[in-house]
Amino acid sequence: MMYSNFKQQAIEYVKQAVQEDTAGNYAKAFPLYMNALEYFKTHLKYENDPKIREAITQKFTEYLRRAEEIRAVLDEGRAGPAASGGASAVQPPPKTKLMEGEGEGEGEDDMETQLSGAKAL
Repeated sequence: MMYSNFKQQAIEYVKQAVQEDTAGNYAKAFPLYMNALEYFKTHLKYENDPKIREAITQKFTEYLRRAEEIRAVLDEGRAGPAASGGASAVQPPPKTKLMEGEGEGEGEDDMETQLSGAKAL
């Protein structure tokens, strides 16, 4: 399944985005979130399993919301701790599960397994 490469690439971008986001590097995190969203969007075009589509759509919405929050901060001219004297300009993302890996049988239980690993909105 070639479309799984889109999901894997999206996950890699999300991991990097969350790492930068958590460190307060919003100017770096924003484009990483946006790249991840593009790859998730492309993956959704090819995903046929409704449970997986629902899980990805939910994560997509969370990452989009976080990207919008960061964009608002960047638009105000604050790029993170370095630009604001060390104080966080945006609340850090709460700890949640991140989509990871590719299960061979991607049912609901497998998807829960995939939704672990990093912090995100």
